[in-house]
Amino acid sequence: MDGAQTISGCHLCQRSGNVKWKCVSCQLLLCNTCKSNVHPKFKLADTHLIIDIKDVGTSIEYSYKEIEYGKCSWHINQDTNLYCKDCSSLVCPKCVSETHQQHVLVDTDQIYTEKESQLSNLIELYKLKITSNTNINKIFQNKYDESKGTIIKRKEDIAKILDDHSTKMLYQLEEKCKNTDFDSELEDLNKTLDILLKCRQSRRGDLLLDTLKTIQDTEIQHDLAACFPRFVMGRPISRKIIEKFGSFKEETVLDPNEEIILKLKSSHVTSLKMIKRIVEDLGGTFYVIDESSLYRVVLKKGEKLQTKKITDIKAFDISFFKCNEILIAMQTEGKIMILKQSLNMKLFHSFSGLLPRAIHRTKDDKVIVGVREAGELLLSPGEDCKRQIIILDINGLEENVFEYDKDGQRIVSMPMKIKTNSDDDMLIIDMISKLEGRIVFLTKNGNVSWVYNADESSYSLFKPWDLVVTSRDNAIISDITNQAFHILNSKGQLIKMMRSIDIGLSLPFSLLINQEGDLLVGTSIDDSVDTYQHKSTYIFRITVKGI
Repeated sequence: MDGAQTISGCHLCQRSGNVKWKCVSCQLLLCNTCKSNVHPKFKLADTHLIIDIKDVGTSIEYSYKEIEYGKCSWHINQDTNLYCKDCSSLVCPKCVSETHQQHVLVDTDQIYTEKESQLSNLIELYKLKITSNTNINKIFQNKYDESKGTIIKRKEDIAKILDDHSTKMLYQLEEKCKNTDFDSELEDLNKTLDILLKCRQSRRGDLLLDTLKTIQDTEIQHDLAACFPRFVMGRPISRKIIEKFGSFKEETVLDPNEEIILKLKSSHVTSLKMIKRIVEDLGGTFYVIDESSLYRVVLKKGEKLQTKKITDIKAFDISFFKCNEILIAMQTEGKIMILKQSLNMKLFHSFSGLLPRAIHRTKDDKVIVGVREAGELLLSPGEDCKRQIIILDINGLEENVFEYDKDGQRIVSMPMKIKTNSDDDMLIIDMISKLEGRIVFLTKNGNVSWVYNADESSYSLFKPWDLVVTSRDNAIISDITNQAFHILNSKGQLIKMMRSIDIGLSLPFSLLINQEGDLLVGTSIDDSVDTYQHKSTYIFRITVKGI
């Protein structure tokens, strides 16, 4: 029962407080006696709707409530009994005869049923919206608390560094000042002066001669070497140092219960046997590599895909560099080359005895490279084979190398693809055998935060080939063996696994999120699968939502 409605007593006898019924037609509360003996005497009482008092204020009462359409606004004494679709208004018989004869008229109950359905849908949408906003508000508060705690922790860390440094400098100052000879020197000078004064007062020649033999004026010709460690203020804190404290990044907060959608938008057939990697330049032009060449691809909506070979080259991976130059991880030479817009090649970095398998340029122009010694992919624990994650600066100079975790275990075995999130942490596709791989999350400081093996989600061995990181720092990974997409959150937890064939594509290889926010998927031909879907390679454009 609606809490706002108060049950007083029977509306008919006005004596009994034991109300048991309500006549919805009369809008009267009734006791048992009046329901049985008095109400039946009402005109057309047998057509009235009477409900149990416990159902008052519920959907049961609402469903029995007679629909009212009101009086006509033009003819005050007339009831409205039809709905004019042309005018979108309720009308009475006089209205029909006067102005609505040629209009489309429907029964009021029919239009009420239609509009009630729209109303119910709208109510459900608002309920979902309120639930979603409530969830978002909770997430927003959690993110606020998290960011506030991070800022305070950052301030405390920097304050501790400054405090430790200032304590060290104060100690050094005290030590330097404590070790000076000012006091002893001053005492010696006062003693000598006292001797000289006594000698002069004595008026004795022998004492004068003896004193001057022992005390010479050369002893006071040289000043005491007094070096005071005066503190010199450093330069004012620069804007760059302040920026290194941290900054804010706009992040869209969405309901975690929002449905994840990967929907096929368009498909474009190619003449290549494999689309190994796909990248996009600042102008929206795409480049792909297969096993032996680099191609420029024009991919316009509603138009046929155009492919043009740029150069013959065997590469493990490619990434865009500055000014739309392309970084190429060479397959056989152990080098990273820069392909300039003039199509000339320039050496960026050479690795001694190592092959660059994965390459990625970060938003601050660092180049992250996954390298491994040439040879078979062996996994014996005692294998003496270098496999490293190397950070290079914009000039190709080595800044850092990560090879072992804090427990002394190798971080990667065969790094095949590297991407970074908004915090510059790394997600690495690492092949641990020819048939199986994993995802390693490596922080920018070189710590392994989590590893994803797809143990429980995959039907067959997990063989990742490519990955992308979304604006929410979630990851989409293409899985060749299972023909699937694995969607992970920033903590390495599986949000969803989706079979690629369920959305109309097979053998997903290379991935790219383009500037429009669509997911591009390049495929490969698999001669072992006898189906028409695998006779050509495609670039698919996928609409992505909720990731």
